[in-house]
Amino acid sequence: MPGRRRSAIPTPAVVSSRGGTRTVERGLSDRGNSRDNAVRRAVAPVIRDTVQDRVYAELGDALICGRLQPGQILTIRDLAEAFDTSVMPVREALRRLIAEKALEGLPQRSVRVPPMTPERLTDLRHTRLLIEGHAAELAAAHVDAPLLARLAAAEADYTAAAAAGDADRELLCNQQFHFALYEACGSPSLMAIIRSLWLQSGPYLRTAVEQHSKRHKASQRSMRGNFHNQIVAALRKRDVAAVRRALEADLSWAFDLLAQP
Repeated sequence: MPGRRRSAIPTPAVVSSRGGTRTVERGLSDRGNSRDNAVRRAVAPVIRDTVQDRVYAELGDALICGRLQPGQILTIRDLAEAFDTSVMPVREALRRLIAEKALEGLPQRSVRVPPMTPERLTDLRHTRLLIEGHAAELAAAHVDAPLLARLAAAEADYTAAAAAGDADRELLCNQQFHFALYEACGSPSLMAIIRSLWLQSGPYLRTAVEQHSKRHKASQRSMRGNFHNQIVAALRKRDVAAVRRALEADLSWAFDLLAQP
C-alpha cells in the first residue's frame, strides 16, 4: 500500500501564553511576512542611530573645541535645521549630552551650555587632575616609539596653531595629543570618563585660550606647547612622577587664568 503524502503546509504550533495555550498558524505567507518584518526592524533603527550618532559627535566636537560658548542657549529646532534633520535625533543626542553634564536642559525645548562659575571650574579642575593624572601614569608604562611619534606630531601642529592664533586648530591638536596619551593607558572606562570631562571643559578652555592670546604675542602664545614637550620628555625617560607633574601643569594653566579677576 503506497505511503501517504505529507501535507506541504505545516501543522499548527501551540505556544504557551501566561499559563494557557494559543494556536498560531505558521503558513508560508507568515514566513514571508516574518522575514519582511525582521528586515524592517533591522534597517530602520540603524538609520536613526546613525543620524543621532552624527549629531552627537558634531555637538561633542563643538563642545570640546569650544565652538559653543559658556551660557549659550540652543533650541532643538534650530539645531535640527542646522543639521538638516528631524528633531528626534537632535533630541536624543541632547539627552546624552545632558546626562554627561555637558549641557543643561531648559524649558521651551532648549538646552544651555553650563555657565562658567568658580564652583564649576574648581570641581572640573580637581576631577580632571585626578582622573587624567592617573591615566597618564598608566600610559607611562606603555610608552613605545609609535606613541612618541604621534605625540610629537600633535605637539608640532599644536604649537604652530597657537603661534598663528588659530584657536580651532589649536584645541583640536590639543585634544589629539591628550587622547593619544590617555588611550595608551588601555582603559576604556577611564576614556569614557575623560571624554565626559572634556565635553564639560571645552567651552571654558576656549575662553582661556582666547584670553591668553589677546594678552600675549605670537612667540609667547606658542609657549603653551612647552607643557606638552615636558610630558614627552618625561615619557622618554619613563619617569612616571614627572609625567604626572607635567600633565597637571598643562591642565592647570587655563584654570589659573580663568580664576584671575
